[in-house]
Amino acid sequence: MIAFRYTVMRLMIFVGFLALFVLVGLDQIWALVFAALFSMVTSYFLLAPDRERLARGVERKVEERMARREQKVDEGRTLEDEEDAEVEQPRRSGEA
Repeated sequence: MIAFRYTVMRLMIFVGFLALFVLVGLDQIWALVFAALFSMVTSYFLLAPDRERLARGVERKVEERMARREQKVDEGRTLEDEEDAEVEQPRRSGEA
């Protein structure tokens, strides 16, 4: 939801600057260029809190995914260790 809000806000800032530059009387191509530049700078400062929230959410999801993957690997190692112990146990009893 944060990503959607962030995207909509960036588009609104761009469209606002575009409308302003067109109303001022700039040629369409220059209005697009200046609207893109001004909206990038403005979005960088105005939308910083939303961008940070979005980044934290992505980071949290990646960490959760890595933890799940690590847990699966550990479970696989445990199963392999149990199988190795079962295979080695008859050998040890035969050696004794």
